[in-house]
Amino acid sequence: VRLSAAHDAALEAERQANAEEARIFLESLGDDVGNAVSLRIDAMEARVTGLVAASVARMIGGIVSDDLQKRSIEALARAISEAVGDAEAVRIVVRGPLSMFETLKASLGPRAANLDFVEAPGFDLTVAIDEAVFETRMAEWSTVLSEVLA
Repeated sequence: VRLSAAHDAALEAERQANAEEARIFLESLGDDVGNAVSLRIDAMEARVTGLVAASVARMIGGIVSDDLQKRSIEALARAISEAVGDAEAVRIVVRGPLSMFETLKASLGPRAANLDFVEAPGFDLTVAIDEAVFETRMAEWSTVLSEVLA
């Protein structure tokens, strides 16, 4: 009987110790989960803010950049026209998106025959005439606008 009572007491002490460990574990698990959820929400807020800022920049950039793109292409057309003023002009290499090249080509008229086009990703047109290089720099402008709006 005494052995059974001692065994029951040891078993009860073990149960209480396990219950206390389980309580401590669940409390720390709750803290860990709470911290993880809080960090994820903070990260999600930062990401949503960044995405909204980028979307606004693209929307505003689409409106504002049309005028800027037009003026940049006009400036490039003037630079090319000045550079190829004589009939013995060298070949001119233009790199950039096809849509901007087509606009530039149309604005140059017959002088566009001197152009060699290389399609390239991005927002900029780069024109190389001998050693001189001219660029629209639309990507740089777009980056600055995105940073200002962020």
